[in-house]
Formats: sequence, structure tokens, C-alpha cells
Amino acid sequence: MEKKMFSSPLHKDPTLPERYNLYDKKKESQERVRALKKRIQATHDILQLEELKCRKRVLRRLGFTTTSDIVDVKGRVACEISSGDELLLTELIFNGAFNSLSPEQCAALLSCFVFGEKVSYFYIEQQTKLTEELAAPLRVMQEIARRIAKVSKESKLTIDEEEYVSSFKVELMDAVIQWCRGASFAEICKITDQLFEGSLIRVFRRLGELLRQMAQAAKVIGNTELKEKFEKALEMLERPNSVIFCSSLYL
Repeated sequence: MEKKMFSSPLHKDPTLPERYNLYDKKKESQERVRALKKRIQATHDILQLEELKCRKRVLRRLGFTTTSDIVDVKGRVACEISSGDELLLTELIFNGAFNSLSPEQCAALLSCFVFGEKVSYFYIEQQTKLTEELAAPLRVMQEIARRIAKVSKESKLTIDEEEYVSSFKVELMDAVIQWCRGASFAEICKITDQLFEGSLIRVFRRLGELLRQMAQAAKVIGNTELKEKFEKALEMLERPNSVIFCSSLYL
């Protein structure tokens, strides 16, 4: 080891002390960086812990958990849903929002939870003039969404109420209800003429998955009628031999 040290080109280099000092400063800087990263991570952990407390407060206030943070019936229902906003969808179920709707209306309303494509302002203006059979359940959904946003705010969560409500896109409601009533793929493509066909197919398939989850959620609370309604909506959506749910597009 000593032989290697003496054979090093730096051994007799007159700048060695200066280089060593620079190296020492570099190591000190690296240590400071590591220490700062630890402090940043600790701060993040505290912030996440605070956010977790706020979210638990929301769950308690909405009745998803008990005051002892034990998952209640609402919480068990929410656990069945992963393809849409679990809180809002569960609130819709428990508030009876689907009870008076037809299967195709249910499917249309649920399309708001799976459609996230960006569309032009003109397209939105033209395509969101909904009939009352779609506008009425939409108003109920938006009212409950506002209530969730209000509870979240009161629980110290950062949330923009208008942004939250508008995140549920209504542009496919008409196309979905027409499809469930027998419209052809070409006809619904005309309704959604600024969407690519592939995007439309993906959204419809996501909607099918959400309907399955909603049927299971209804089963958890023993609501057979609602379960059958979601299953009927799924049956109307997944029409036999349709291009949307065909296993291959190469027919």
C-alpha cells in the first residue's frame, strides 16, 4: 500500500495540498447535500402525514370509517371501485342517485367518470346540450361532488371545488345512451366527431369495467335490484359482435 502511495503521480505534485483541500471540501459538500435531502424527506413525511390525517378526517365525516378509523359499510363498498372516483360513486349509491334511473341512464352518468380526453371548447359547447333525462342525474352528481369538495376543504385538504366538479366530463353521455339504445358505431362516431375511434373504444371498455365494479358494490350492500340494473347496463353496453367489444379489430 505504501509503495503504491509513493508511486502515485500525486505524491510529489506541489499542488497536492491544494487538491486535497478541494477534495475535502467536496466531501463536506456531499455530506451537507445528504443531510439536506434527509431534512427534505422528513419534511415531506410530515406533510404526507398531515395530508393522511386530513384524508382520514374526510372519510370519517362522510361515514366511510368510524370515529375509531374502522372501515364501515360505505368504506367496504368503496373498496370495490377502482375505475372511478370511489368517494363520489359510493355517495351516489348511498344517496339513491341510481335508483330512479334506467340502465342506459346509469351507463351514461358513469361515463363521466371514465372519460378524460381533452376536447376543443367549441366541441364542448356543441356536445354538452344535454336532454333533461341526462341533465337531471348530472345535476345530482355535481351537487354531491360539491358536498364532497366542501367536506374536503373543511378537513383542510387542498381542493378547488369547481375544478373537482368539472373533472367529471359530460361529453360522452349522449353517445353512451344512444349506443345502449341500439345506435351503430358510425352513428356515435358522428356524435363524437372530434374523438378518435380508438379513444372512444378505450373509454367504452373502461366504462364496462366500471359497471362491473358498480354491480359488485351494489352486491356488497345487498341491493339486488341495483346490482341487476348495472348488469343490464353492462349487457346493453357490451352488445354482441359490436366493434367496440370485439376481441380483435381485424374482422
